[in-house]
Amino acid sequence: MNIILIIMTIFIYIGMILNTKKRTATALLGAGTLLLIGTLTSSFDVAKAFTSFPSEIIILLIVLSLFTDIFERCGVMNRISYKFVELSKGSQTFIILVLPFIIFFSSLFMNNLSVVLLFTYTTIYLANQYHIPITPILVSLVVSSNIGGAALPWADTPAVILTLYTDFSLFDFLNKMLFPCFLFIVFLCGYTYIWYRFFSKHWRESPVIKKEPIKWKELRIPLILFVGYIIGLCVGPFFNVSIAYISLFFGGLALLSNHKESMDLLNDLPLLDSIAFLIALFLIGGVLEQCGILSSIAEYILTLTQQNSYLICLSILGIAFLIATFLSAGPAAATLLPICTSLSPLVPFHLIYAALALGILSGSSMLPWSATGGPVLLSQTKRFIKHVKMLPHEKKELEEIFVLKNYLVFSIPFALFMVLFSALYIVIYIAITI
Repeated sequence: MNIILIIMTIFIYIGMILNTKKRTATALLGAGTLLLIGTLTSSFDVAKAFTSFPSEIIILLIVLSLFTDIFERCGVMNRISYKFVELSKGSQTFIILVLPFIIFFSSLFMNNLSVVLLFTYTTIYLANQYHIPITPILVSLVVSSNIGGAALPWADTPAVILTLYTDFSLFDFLNKMLFPCFLFIVFLCGYTYIWYRFFSKHWRESPVIKKEPIKWKELRIPLILFVGYIIGLCVGPFFNVSIAYISLFFGGLALLSNHKESMDLLNDLPLLDSIAFLIALFLIGGVLEQCGILSSIAEYILTLTQQNSYLICLSILGIAFLIATFLSAGPAAATLLPICTSLSPLVPFHLIYAALALGILSGSSMLPWSATGGPVLLSQTKRFIKHVKMLPHEKKELEEIFVLKNYLVFSIPFALFMVLFSALYIVIYIAITI
């Protein structure tokens, strides 16, 4: 039965790759089919597979999108774009090199999904005004947020899980994760600039963005609530408080403080497609996890390492990379964390957890759906196309981000570079410290 489930999963992914416009329908159909097979054949515990339903992430997305919509209507996004134009003095190179750094540093202290939601509109505005190729700048937005989210223990869900359920401490993040993540963002800036300079068509025209006033009276309370919300997201998990509870609390306050009708505000949020897609992906991952397919593959590969520290870390890195690529970070962490815990005594200085985190980071940057930020980015881009007036050629250029080939041509080389660099980094670290 496991072979049948693996074959079906492969066909599901082939369907999503070949027809990206129907990717959500394909993912939902595939998840439903796998769950029905499990129910009818009793080949795995369907109830446990359904625990992979990403309720926390869905609530988080809704509330973050709510705040983003409020900020957009109050003129915050326009003002950020205007400040970029003002600081850059008409230089496209400035935006290409500085924007990923800003997203990275923001993701160090904010949940990376909130960073993607906040910066997508600003990035698109700047790309249109500066005539910057849209695919490199938008993909680098997702990758930058992934890198920032992996560097510290409170920035992203896998990092929080590592901190709460292992002995991988803040000190371990600082001396094992922050350095490679900083190097990754430097390389990403250079990589994006090379794409802009040598592989894409671009024009050198001075951008013009109209400075619109910020509606401070309408913004003041939501801004205070948002700061409190971000602090709550960072601190809450360390006190066993679910980010879903924190999100519901601050989401309710945001709706109460807003002048617009709550029903209209929620109905205008453009996240239904992303939410449905993420639900399907997590359920597919849950099915494979409950079948024991992922853990069986991982354990088999690890038997070949013969208790060698180098091979154990590289195996964890590679398996995490592959699982995160196709099934996102959640299934990768859930599958490999117990294995890493049992093997941790064989690897010095908690490096096995660094290998897991770096593998997840590299894999989550491969495909548009490898990280939750990818579907959110595409959803926000669709919303931009729908609500913002653009010239026909600008709209056509922006729609290139939905062409899977365009996305992969930029993302895959850098993701492969990250996983290879991570392997080299881990090998050198073990060699120096042993």
